[in-house]
Amino acid sequence: GGIMVGSGFQTKSEKYGVVDISEVITSSDFAKNQKENLRTVGQTRQDLLQFANTYPLFTPEQAQKFRDLSIKPQPTAADKAELEKLKNDVIATHKKFQDLQLKANPTTEQVTLLRDYNERSQTMVKTLDRWAREFSDEIQTLQDKLRQETMNRATDAVKEVGQKQGYSVVYMQDVVPYAANNITADALKAMNSKK
Repeated sequence: GGIMVGSGFQTKSEKYGVVDISEVITSSDFAKNQKENLRTVGQTRQDLLQFANTYPLFTPEQAQKFRDLSIKPQPTAADKAELEKLKNDVIATHKKFQDLQLKANPTTEQVTLLRDYNERSQTMVKTLDRWAREFSDEIQTLQDKLRQETMNRATDAVKEVGQKQGYSVVYMQDVVPYAANNITADALKAMNSKK
């Protein structure tokens, strides 16, 4: 299809342009930044899941705090310090659990602690499964939102350039593959000029 860019009034002569919209989208600074943001969001969640899978002995409160601090978009220095302390506490608990498992004759208190650690681990397995699903849904939703936002910006850039250059209609390059009036480079510049 084409993107109507004219004012809607009949002009003396029609002027047609063509744009490679996929080139405008994929080469734009906006799309590159959004792709990097999406990669960062995914990596943060992957790292969270990997750590919690390796050290699953979180209390429910620790697990929630760990999740909140790990995925916080702009963590403060205090947040980072709290997250590091929490991770170190969980690692220490994991080490204590491993040491208890090696005891030949654990005390009643140690057996109770082993049971508690096993329950924590089983609970965390279920929690991690739920988190993985939630993160997957979150990333898919974010990806869809960013795709739509990028398309809207590219379309707006094409309209802007088409109007400035006096085109009646700008066709997508896949519809009209060969045309003299290709505005792809100008549309990309227009899109990149918008921050």
